[in-house]
Amino acid sequence: MNCHCQNGNYYTVKGGETLLMIANRFGVDIGALRAANPNLNEYNLVPGQIIIIPARVKELVPGPLPVNREILELNNAFRMLWEEHITWTRIVISDIVFENPELDFAVARLLRNPEDFGELLARFYGSAFGHEFSALMKDHLTIAAELVKTAIAGDDARFNELNRAWFKNADDMAQALSSVNPYWSFKRWQEMFYEHLHLVMEEATLFIENRFAEVVRLFDEMERQALMMADFMTQGVVSQFMRHDCY
Repeated sequence: MNCHCQNGNYYTVKGGETLLMIANRFGVDIGALRAANPNLNEYNLVPGQIIIIPARVKELVPGPLPVNREILELNNAFRMLWEEHITWTRIVISDIVFENPELDFAVARLLRNPEDFGELLARFYGSAFGHEFSALMKDHLTIAAELVKTAIAGDDARFNELNRAWFKNADDMAQALSSVNPYWSFKRWQEMFYEHLHLVMEEATLFIENRFAEVVRLFDEMERQALMMADFMTQGVVSQFMRHDCY
């Protein structure tokens, strides 16, 4: 049941629904949905509960990048970080599958990547946010490694549990980014992170099954998708700050 209210619509929660499901159903940002219902316990939604669906606003879309040395350097920095992210993830997956002796060293290098992301983002959003995002990305990588090990062991129950946590972590990263930049929509980041997770798991599966030609072909797609995320990050920062002489 939907009824109109001054700032949006009332909605009656149905059994089994989560706040994210409701946000996606109505095409609103989950952050805006939380703000419209400040006293709501989203982890204990009750069927029949009435919540406010905020009026949709036009999504802010980051514009094309202007030609500028500082902006080019920023874009290169984001691109390098995402390239390193997928490259060292690939190396660690291979090391886990084939029990390579370099594994511990590769993991240590991979876990530097979230710290580097955090440092770059802290330039614009402060050290607290930089640490928050770094921690979320470390969780993303740690869960991914455990998923690979669990897939090799054939423990389906544990795999499904970890996979749910992995996608929840992706939602948390999308929410964190969308909370600091109006040009970084939750839905767009969620879509990109979900695609990234599917690609990483496909890569791990191909390694486990010794389908190496397909692993190589897949990496081209992973690189394309990673650079898309890098460019989206840059466009969002530029669109948010360039009017305030941050460059």
